[in-house]
Amino acid sequence: MGDGRLDEAFAGWVEAQQAAIKTMREADVPRSPTDDAEGYRWVTRLASLAQEWFVEKADPLHPVLFVSQDPYRKLMVDNPDVRYRFSAIDDSSRYRLTGTRGEAAYIGLTFGTPIGKGAVGGRTGTTTQTHLDAFELGPNGEIDISFGPAPAPEPRPTNWIDLEPGTGQLAVRETFFDFRTDRPAELHLELIDEVPPPILSADELVEKLQFASLFVQFVAATAVQMWKDTEHNVNRLGGQSGAAHVEEQDDEVRSHSNAEMDYHGGRWVLGDDEALVITVDPPADDDFLYWGLTITNPWMESYDYRYTTTCLNNHRAARSDDGSWRMAIAPRDPGVSNWIDTGGRLEGYMLVRWVLANRPPHPRCEVVPIDRVPDLVG
Repeated sequence: MGDGRLDEAFAGWVEAQQAAIKTMREADVPRSPTDDAEGYRWVTRLASLAQEWFVEKADPLHPVLFVSQDPYRKLMVDNPDVRYRFSAIDDSSRYRLTGTRGEAAYIGLTFGTPIGKGAVGGRTGTTTQTHLDAFELGPNGEIDISFGPAPAPEPRPTNWIDLEPGTGQLAVRETFFDFRTDRPAELHLELIDEVPPPILSADELVEKLQFASLFVQFVAATAVQMWKDTEHNVNRLGGQSGAAHVEEQDDEVRSHSNAEMDYHGGRWVLGDDEALVITVDPPADDDFLYWGLTITNPWMESYDYRYTTTCLNNHRAARSDDGSWRMAIAPRDPGVSNWIDTGGRLEGYMLVRWVLANRPPHPRCEVVPIDRVPDLVG
């Protein structure tokens, strides 16, 4: 005889996906055939992520640092230049992160409260922000970093991070100048203390399915709201630092920002035969490591970057003689190297991320006829 709680939880899991489809279908967003098809696919991807994140790999005592986003599974304006990894952790346990650094420009370590579970101790979001190059690495990029609750064990490890109370997750953002060729890091996360192997119980699976169901609906509603929030920010880029989002505690998504990044976003809307020229100026002191421009569909997924250029950064984009970078978002090839291809679509979302930048200026935007782009963009 089956367990009625499991039957109910599984039925709720199926219903959550239907609810996410309903949210997608009723959203006030562009309705090209491609946008609609990608909307249905998006819900399958949310279900896939929820299943891996909250059903299979949610045990902080048996941590798995898994790749949460890739070309086939995207979330909340993913950056194609970034390999996203994630693990559940426990603020009372000790962990060890080992491996080799690879060739990424930046590898950020963002510790935070568990996403989707509300405030912990009155706050939600990022609790500690750092990056790999802030630690002592081996001569060939060997990584050996430990973290856990204060105080650190004696003798104190060379590389140690105090876990703030309420910390329940680690997000790793490995940012590349060229994701096509740069060698990624090899990372392994393990619990330092000995624990018995896990044995799945009905109570545990019920809770996991219930939270996975909530996550699918939460992300669907949040992405649709993010799109709506851009209606007064068309063909311009606004925003602020990740540290400000963490401090302001406006919502649970933004409060989990990487505090070493700045985020400048907005909606782009084009007419027939129009392009949006974006000019990125460096900070006044030229003090930054990386910027990257990404465009997305209404579901906040980056456009398919496997076969055409849908994102550029400060290394891949050609730089102008005046030190700025000028790019064109356009539905067809305007005949310049700094072209970001919309695949024929005339409306979407755009986001510029900065890494380790000192008060970066907001990029400038101008809608122009496509035929004028070669005169403005390198």
